[in-house]
Amino acid sequence: MWVESITLTNIKCFREEKILFTRNGATGSKAKPYSWITLLGENGVGKSTLLQALALLLAGPEAAKELLPRPTGWVRDSSIPGKLSAVLHQEDGDNGVFGTEKKRTTFSYSYSVTGDTPVQVGKETYTEPALIEKRGDKPLSWLRTNAFASDNKGGWFAVGYGAFRRLTRISQVLIPSLEPAKRSSNFITQFDEDSALSSFERWIVYLDFRIAKDGSDNKAKQMRKVGEKVIERLLPGGAKIAEVTADGQIKFLVNDRQVSTIGLSDGFRSVIALAGDLIWRLLQAFPDLEDPTQASGVVLIDELDIHLHPTWQRQIAGWLRDIFPNLQFFVATHSPLVAAGGGKDALTLRLELVDGKVEVKEIQEDISAYDSDYILRSQAFGLESTHSPATQDKINRYNELRKKIGNLMEQERQEYEELRQFMKEAQPIGGLPEPGSLEARIDAFLENKLP
Repeated sequence: MWVESITLTNIKCFREEKILFTRNGATGSKAKPYSWITLLGENGVGKSTLLQALALLLAGPEAAKELLPRPTGWVRDSSIPGKLSAVLHQEDGDNGVFGTEKKRTTFSYSYSVTGDTPVQVGKETYTEPALIEKRGDKPLSWLRTNAFASDNKGGWFAVGYGAFRRLTRISQVLIPSLEPAKRSSNFITQFDEDSALSSFERWIVYLDFRIAKDGSDNKAKQMRKVGEKVIERLLPGGAKIAEVTADGQIKFLVNDRQVSTIGLSDGFRSVIALAGDLIWRLLQAFPDLEDPTQASGVVLIDELDIHLHPTWQRQIAGWLRDIFPNLQFFVATHSPLVAAGGGKDALTLRLELVDGKVEVKEIQEDISAYDSDYILRSQAFGLESTHSPATQDKINRYNELRKKIGNLMEQERQEYEELRQFMKEAQPIGGLPEPGSLEARIDAFLENKLP
């Protein structure tokens, strides 16, 4: 499965916005997907809302209502219904066949959203916030049976992670059992900030118990091998799983010492929570695949850069794309390093608030080729300067005084010399050439000759 487009109508800060995730804007059978979509924009412009809307549509009607039983505040103008719409593509290996003589692999469907003001949707009037699927919609009815299977087995794969994804901070004895996950749990951290991603820890302990109980359990051994390989590839510095103790604690080998999960840094815990949960859900969804990292599906990640040192931010997108080559990633970030890491063939979208509504613009530049400073000052982020405000004020004032160097008042000349010394010593823009040097003479020549 992959997502061709989403349309948000009268939803929060979106009046009406259709966003395509296909190459050259193609739709239908000719459409080819971007496999990495980066969402940029300032705080409050709708990145999390867009990811949550995708989650609700990919979860299916029943799971969506579990995730958002009362969509309070979702409708921009409560006097009319809001609407969430998506177009999905079925891929080889996805469950189900729609149609007999003419088979369909592209599906369009939508939900209506109501607010506190009574409004009519179809033939019914709704007086409170609600999420409503269109009744009698045959494609949606087929999708809820085949694509949105509630037990995650057979359903088309999709998972989402909110900005507060983390392992539990509670020291606990983990019981070696693992219940099948409901589809709604795939997206729970996007809607419940207090939900911890504990499935990784429970999963490892469960597999360790199975292997200890029956040494010939090759299925458990293979699952653990795949899971450990993914997690260790995403952890820097050669960190790896060392052991599972008798009381159910998972120990990692980090910098030549063993550390339990609860003792790891937030950066390690964030990566382990994401990678561990993702690979566990892939193993659950594709039990017959020898390597589920090759499966297709959709992954939503809000603020991928959170808790990560710039060294990790620079690598994380490439790691994920390399390990899971057939997944379509939707990633929101404030990091130019993550944005560049998406690669040349990524789709980069910037969300902007214009006259009270959100507009989504595609960044045409290949930001993967630039350094962070340039990316921050490009259309992708739109910063006027990457200097601190105080330093930029000094640079601006220095340039202002330099332009009228021959007509400075005594106080201005003293200020100019102080700023010149600052520019020479601090070198905020590469420093100044030595007086009398060739570079200084060239600068003086250009100042006199150029307008």
